[in-house]
Amino acid sequence: MTPERAALLGELLAELAEDPKGFIPDAAWAPAQKAFALPYIELAFVRRSSKGELQALLSHRTDVDWNGWHLPGGLWRTKQTLEEAIAALSRREIGLLEPSKILAKGEWEKWHDHPYGYPVSHVVILQSDHIVESDTVRWFTDLPGDMIDDHGHHQQFFNNVKRQVTRDRLV
Repeated sequence: MTPERAALLGELLAELAEDPKGFIPDAAWAPAQKAFALPYIELAFVRRSSKGELQALLSHRTDVDWNGWHLPGGLWRTKQTLEEAIAALSRREIGLLEPSKILAKGEWEKWHDHPYGYPVSHVVILQSDHIVESDTVRWFTDLPGDMIDDHGHHQQFFNNVKRQVTRDRLV
C-alpha cells in the first residue's frame, strides 16, 4: 500500500469512527469484514416452560446466506454500550421494545471459518417477560433441525447457553 493510499484509508477510518451510529456503508462492508475481527452480540434469551424445561429463543431468517433458525443478534456498533446494543438488536431481531434483564455475560468466540470474515461473538444470556412468539421468533427446548448452516456455531452457542444456565441456576 502506498503512503498516499494509507493516508486515505486513515482518513476514511477516522470518518467512520466519528459517525455516531458507527455505520459501515454497504460498499465497504465486505472488505471491512475481511480486514477486521468485528464484534457481534448473540442474544441468548432463556426461560423455563410451564413444564419446567429450559428453553432458548431462536429467530428465523431466510437470507441467501443465513437461512434457518439461529440465536438473534448482530453487529455491536462502535459507539454503543452493551445495554444499547442489546436494546437495538432486540428491537431489530425480535421486535422486543421492553428492556431485558442480563443474567450473564457469556463466552467470546472468534470464528475462523465464517463465510464473510472473522467476527468475534459475545453471547449474552438474557431474560424478558415481553417476548411475543411468531412464525420467525420461537422458544425451543431442543435444537430444531433447520438451524442456519454456520459450521455449528449457533448450535454450539445454544448448547453452551443451556449448560451455563443449568450450571449457574440462572432461571
